[in-house]
Amino acid sequence: MGAAEPRSEIGQRKRILRIAAKLFAERGYHAIGMTELGEAVQLGRGALYHHIKSKEDLLYDISRNYISDLAEVAERGARLEPDPRKRIATLGSELVLKIASHQAELTVCFREIQSLTEPRRSEVLALHRRYEMAWRDTMVDGADLGIFRPYDPVVLKGVLGMYFYSYLWMRSDGRLSPTHIAQRLNDLALRMVDINGPYDASA
Repeated sequence: MGAAEPRSEIGQRKRILRIAAKLFAERGYHAIGMTELGEAVQLGRGALYHHIKSKEDLLYDISRNYISDLAEVAERGARLEPDPRKRIATLGSELVLKIASHQAELTVCFREIQSLTEPRRSEVLALHRRYEMAWRDTMVDGADLGIFRPYDPVVLKGVLGMYFYSYLWMRSDGRLSPTHIAQRLNDLALRMVDINGPYDASA
């Protein structure tokens, strides 16, 4: 087993990842070269390659880390919360707040997956499917309990898309806070699946 990375090394890599995510989100993964990245992080080529092996390594880490974290939190929540309605609201709120707090990283996570080469692309797509399954299982559980309409994969895609694409329009200085945005989206999601119609997600 290799020695652990020094704390300063970990901090430097996190800084590089954060700046790379911002550049990839603003201009697109393919528009950013290693020279430009090095200038942005204020490291020479040798120092930059000391912390990363390639530009794709950065894309892979950004894409994998955030969707993996979302999947783990969603699966843990499914074990702890038996009420599918509350679970939908929790899943939605966690997703919106994650996007709001790491908007550049989630923009890259949702938009740039196809730029990964195999087997990394398949690995990250599998994590997305794992996260999607947490939502699917919640909808199925609600249908089995008679409180949601029968599970519909198109509704699942519609609900997830509604949340995911908030990365395009949500603003840190916007009129509504991420919490308020999450409540509104949760209300819409529950209206889409609740067998008895509107459900108050803030209750």
